[in-house]
Amino acid sequence: MNVRHLKCIVFGWLWAIAATYNVGAWDGTGHMLVAQVAYDRLNPKAKARVDELASQLDRTGTAYNAVSLACWPDDIKDKNSKSPLQGKFRPWHYIDIGCSTNDPDVFAHLPALSQTNGEVITALNLCIDVIRNKKTNELVPTEAVALALVMHFVGDIHQPLHTSARYNPDPKPGDKYKDDAGGNGVSVANLVDTPWGKNLHTFWDEAYRRYYENGEVKATAELTEVDVMSNPATKEWLKKLEPYAPANPDLHIDVKKWVLETHGLACAEVYGKLGEPYGARNVMLQEKYVTDSVQIARRQIVLAGYRLAALLNELYGK
Repeated sequence: MNVRHLKCIVFGWLWAIAATYNVGAWDGTGHMLVAQVAYDRLNPKAKARVDELASQLDRTGTAYNAVSLACWPDDIKDKNSKSPLQGKFRPWHYIDIGCSTNDPDVFAHLPALSQTNGEVITALNLCIDVIRNKKTNELVPTEAVALALVMHFVGDIHQPLHTSARYNPDPKPGDKYKDDAGGNGVSVANLVDTPWGKNLHTFWDEAYRRYYENGEVKATAELTEVDVMSNPATKEWLKKLEPYAPANPDLHIDVKKWVLETHGLACAEVYGKLGEPYGARNVMLQEKYVTDSVQIARRQIVLAGYRLAALLNELYGK
């Protein structure tokens, strides 16, 4: 999730960091695992079209492939990115839905969609329409861009903190920061092995590869975008994810329904079992919370892959 808010000077500082780092949802490995799970389930026609379109986008002189393409929307955030779309689409990665009935009704005031404004439900549906109707527009200039965004955003909406934020239950008049920036405002004292900020959002971006050891929350190594499809480490990850394959997944294409489903998970598990009030700082994640989060995150990555495959087969497999 991109820019959000909190209530005091320290939280304002965390919010500034969130504006830089919180739009990634899953980290690069997570997004590529979603894409690989999906790719392995594409029919031949859909697979060929995804391969073709992926090669049309370039990352520092190297063409993307059908798996690394899912990283493109994050890669173009880099200030050194040479993409003409560098820095675009940042608000498209998330939507701030609160967990309390007293929280703002975000659906009543959805922001207008532009390359620098919006939210993930409208944005993802637009990208799907671009592909389905074979008609690009001023926001999504090519089908390859639309595909990259679709692959990334389907992953995003299965990361619980890209569909949710915890709002201040007792705001005071004049308060600037009203929510926790999708967990970015919740600093985590025992989170290690991360360059992206020690906060709850970062933990959930990487929860599928986190583990608890001697009071610290550590992470296993990431995959790289280079040769990801032929990397033995990718195959090892797919084996780890096999037990999380959904038995009877709902594959009907309904973006808002998928978002609300993930949002319910965020309210019940991410926030509901955190055991800390709004405004808590330097939270110590407990071993059970970490262990449960790993299971949830891995199920969400696999489910996202199955749903992405269903969507791409519908769009390209006819």
